[in-house]
Amino acid sequence: MSITIAQLTDTHLCCYPDAELRGCRPWHRLKAVMQRVAQVKPDYLLLTGDIADTGSPSAYQQLIDLISPLQIPTYWLSGNHDCPSVMAEALVHPLFHAPPAVTLGDWQLVLLNSTLPTARFGEGEISQHSLQSLAKILEIERPTLIALHHHPLPFGIDWLDQMQVQNADELLALIDRASQVQAVVFGHIHTTFHQQRGNTHFYGSPSTCLQLDLPQAMPKDKQPGFRLLHLHPDGTHQTAIYRVVV
Repeated sequence: MSITIAQLTDTHLCCYPDAELRGCRPWHRLKAVMQRVAQVKPDYLLLTGDIADTGSPSAYQQLIDLISPLQIPTYWLSGNHDCPSVMAEALVHPLFHAPPAVTLGDWQLVLLNSTLPTARFGEGEISQHSLQSLAKILEIERPTLIALHHHPLPFGIDWLDQMQVQNADELLALIDRASQVQAVVFGHIHTTFHQQRGNTHFYGSPSTCLQLDLPQAMPKDKQPGFRLLHLHPDGTHQTAIYRVVV
């Protein structure tokens, strides 16, 4: 049976729902996105970091309040704006899970922590422990989806690529050797991205909040959105971006 996952990222929720962030209200945009998510009825939700803009406990409670009515199992990882310890304490709702790896039907989902406590400007890194754990997980021959917050491949904008995974070469070496890794999804860049490297597709996803301001962007590219992934039993997948007018 195929599995459908909705990836939401970079929600940047603030201390209270009506708070503004650079001219938009993140809670209200996420609410609109969740209404669209409810319509497509995914089997799982995947949250790829920067859930809270400043790591406040109230932001994570807002997330629970918006998501829990849907009764969809939700997997999450932190981003550079999150406070991992506060996040872990707050997201204790039965629907929220943060295992390093989980089996979803014929697939396995691997959640990689790319946050770097000593980051100077939001850059990421995969710890040696996480790389070793990933290598062990990839010994299992099962179609695999990897999720992390920071982008492991360069986007092509200098200031943004200073904030990517700093030891991406080590991560990519593992992925290159594992033909079962069908897709890698991430947030952080606040826009869409797709590049294939060997057998693996790398996908960046739009924020539910603000989008990266690109010169060639169309009006729809500035709308909040999310990525929907369909994972099929034969190891193939399909994906699409859904936008929400606000």
